[in-house]
Amino acid sequence: MNVPTSPGRLARRFKAPFVGRMLFLAIVVGIVGGLGAVVFRYLILAFTFLFFGAQSQDVLIESVIALPWYYRILAPAIGGALVGLIVLYGSEQVRGHGVPEVMQAMDCRDGRISPRTAPAKALASAICIGSGGATGREGPIVQIGGTFGSVVGQRFDLSVAETKVLLTAGAAAGIGGTFNAPIGGMIFGLEVLLGRATKENVPPIAVASIVGTVMANVIIGMPEPIFSVPGIEVVSYFEVVAYLGLGIVGAVVALTYITTLYSVEAAFDRLPVGVAASPALGGLCLGVLALYVPQVHATGYPVIQDTLFGVFSLEILILFGIAKLIATSLTLGSGGSGGIFAPALFIGAMAGGAYGMFVRDVFPSLVADPTTYAAVGMGTVFAGAAHAPLTAIVIVYELTGDPLILAPLAIACLFSTALVRRVREQNIYTIGLLERGVDVEPRRLLSTAWKAVRGK
Repeated sequence: MNVPTSPGRLARRFKAPFVGRMLFLAIVVGIVGGLGAVVFRYLILAFTFLFFGAQSQDVLIESVIALPWYYRILAPAIGGALVGLIVLYGSEQVRGHGVPEVMQAMDCRDGRISPRTAPAKALASAICIGSGGATGREGPIVQIGGTFGSVVGQRFDLSVAETKVLLTAGAAAGIGGTFNAPIGGMIFGLEVLLGRATKENVPPIAVASIVGTVMANVIIGMPEPIFSVPGIEVVSYFEVVAYLGLGIVGAVVALTYITTLYSVEAAFDRLPVGVAASPALGGLCLGVLALYVPQVHATGYPVIQDTLFGVFSLEILILFGIAKLIATSLTLGSGGSGGIFAPALFIGAMAGGAYGMFVRDVFPSLVADPTTYAAVGMGTVFAGAAHAPLTAIVIVYELTGDPLILAPLAIACLFSTALVRRVREQNIYTIGLLERGVDVEPRRLLSTAWKAVRGK
C-alpha cells in the first residue's frame, strides 16, 4: 500500500546541504513575502478610499480636510472599533506593532507562528492605517512575511534553526518589497529579528529579501527610491560635530518616543474598557488631534517628502513632530495595529529639519542646507529607538538613493544608538516583551560588542 508522502518526508529526502536547501525555500518565501507586501499595500489603499475617498496616500490630507469635522473625528474611532473586533474574535497578536510578537515567537516558540496570524494582522493594520491611524507598514509586513516563513518551516518539518531562518527570510522579503530596500530588509532581519549573522543564515535571508523586492517591483513598479532628495552635501569638516549633535537630538527624541508610547499604553491598560473598545477610544482621541493637525494621519510620507524640500518653517516642523509622536502613541498604545518605523521616519525628519535650521542660523557658512539634516534625521530616531543603527543607515540610504548620505547617517545613527543604549538597555521592541517576562536582548546583534565597550 502506497502512503502519500508528507512535506516533512519530502524535506528529509531532500539531501542538499543546509544552505542549498534553504536557498530554494528562501526563493519561495521571498516570492510570497513580496506578494504579501503588494497585497497589503493595495489593502491599505482600499480602506483609505473607503474611509476618506482618497485615491492614494498622496492626496489623503486634502481628502480629509474636505470632509465634515464630525466625520474626521469619528473615522479613526470606527477604524479602531473594527480593529478591536478583530482582536476580540480573531487573534490577540494583531494588536500593537507586530515585531515584538515575531521576536517572542523566535525566542519562546521555536519560530512557530499560527497561520491565521497573517491575514488577521493584514486586515487589522490595513483598517487602522486606512482609517487614519498614525502608524506604518513595517510591523505588519514583518508579521505577515514572517508568518509564511514560519509556516513553511513547520510544514516541511524543518529544524528549529531552519524555521527561524525562514521566518526571518519572510520578514526580510516583506520589508524589501514594502520599502524597495532589499539590503535593508536583509539587515533588519539579521539585526532586529534573528540577532546574529552567520555564513549559513545570511544567504537565504539575502535571497528572500531580493526576491521579495523584485516581486513587488514587477507587480507595482518601484524603480525609484520612495523619497527624492535635493543633493546631499557636506560643506565643511565642522559638520562632523554638527552630525554628532544631530545624534544627540535623535537620541533624546527616541527616548521620548519610547517613553511616550509605553506610558500611553499603560494608561489605556488601566482604563476600565475591554480590548475591543480601547482602540476605538484611541482612534477618537486621534481624530480630535488630527482635526487640528491632519498631517499626523497614516504613514505621513507626503509630509516627509515636503520636509526634505524645505517646505515648512521651524515652528511647523516642531508642531508636526510633537503631534505625530502623540498620535502614534494614541494609535498603538490603545491597541491599534501598525508599525513604528514610518512614524520614526516622520518624527526624525521633523527633528532633523528643525535642528538643521537652528545650526544653519548659528553657523551659516559651516553647514549644509537644513534639508540634508532632515534626511539624516529620518534614521536617527529609529536607530536609537530600535537599537538598530545598521538597519537605519541602510534603509534610509535605500529610501533616498543618494550615497553621499551614508557618512552623515553613520555618524548620527551610531551616536544616537550609543546614547540611547546607555540610558535604556531594552529597545522599543523588547520593552513590552520584558514586561511579559521575555528577555531577548542577550542575543541581539551588536549586543555583545556594546557590552564589551561598556566594560560589562
